[in-house]
Amino acid sequence: MAEQPVQSIDRRLVRWAHMWAAAASETYETIESISMPESPATEIGRRDAMTLVLVDAVRNVLRGAELATGANSEIVQRFSEEHATLKDLRDRFEHYEDYVRGTGDAQRTGRRRKGEPLGLEAEGIRISASSGGGPEGHVVCVVVVERDNEDMATEVVYEAPTRTITVAVRSLARDLVDAAGMLDEHHLERCEICADPEGI
Repeated sequence: MAEQPVQSIDRRLVRWAHMWAAAASETYETIESISMPESPATEIGRRDAMTLVLVDAVRNVLRGAELATGANSEIVQRFSEEHATLKDLRDRFEHYEDYVRGTGDAQRTGRRRKGEPLGLEAEGIRISASSGGGPEGHVVCVVVVERDNEDMATEVVYEAPTRTITVAVRSLARDLVDAAGMLDEHHLERCEICADPEGI
């Protein structure tokens, strides 16, 4: 894949994408700091809710990288391949009102916007389980009723492991800053994200 020359990368987009990576890091820190031993269900619910925000922040970093370096750039392709379901999960969260009712794009015949929607009585998207405390951080399992290749309704499970996602997006931000020729000593001294993407 041909990479964009450094001078053609829009540094304004890089700075905004980097800021969204900082937002993702702060969101992760918030998720990890939620502690309510007197009400474990509330604690889990709050962590689940903040995970929605984390996934949205990650998508904004990826969008910035796609626009700055090109959707086919090496850094974008690597991130997309290693975290293939994140874009789909973000779409389900962003358009939750459609997926709840069975009218989301992946719930229509041919998985097309104008296809026939699923007729659902129950919610078409739900958080089925959550767990935490492991090396992947807080993990949220989301079940979405979607159309399969035969246009039949099937349940698809998406997982959102918060630490894994956050490390990945911090690494993407570092790669983007590097591709733009902005990863110098001065930046590394001031930026914990780029200095140590796994240091969370």
